[in-house]
Amino acid sequence: MGWLIAVVVIGFMLAPIMWILPSRRQSQQADVRALARTLGLSVKVVAMPKTRRAKIRREDDLFGVCYSRLIHNKKPVPGWKYWLIAVPDGDDDIEQLEPPMLELIEKHRQLLPRDASMLELTPLGLNIYWRESHADADVVTKIAECLNAIIDEGRLETGVSKADD
Repeated sequence: MGWLIAVVVIGFMLAPIMWILPSRRQSQQADVRALARTLGLSVKVVAMPKTRRAKIRREDDLFGVCYSRLIHNKKPVPGWKYWLIAVPDGDDDIEQLEPPMLELIEKHRQLLPRDASMLELTPLGLNIYWRESHADADVVTKIAECLNAIIDEGRLETGVSKADD
């Protein structure tokens, strides 16, 4: 009987410790995000960007992640946003992209995950917003390849865009 009480007491002591351990999904997310950091991407949990319609309707925020590839510019590059999801006409508040950059994005779009919602260029870097569903090492590697290709081929790193040629 004493052994049974000891086992129950030890079980009650260990239960809170087991409860705070990360789940398998959380461990996989941590591994994927660590890989992204080794590939030169910064990772932030953010509220996903909203279309103009969603902002006006005050829809609830959906959370996802923003993977960013920092850009070292000699001079500021004008920013832009490119929706990767279907957005109703006139509802996108996207700044106009130059045709060479549009072609470049479309060329590398197949590397991006299906649940990615937006590519964004800011003075600090190139960002992708996505929900991280079905995230694994292969998907993160493809995202890094895509962001690096857009930066290199679009000559965004030097502060000179492809259209300046």
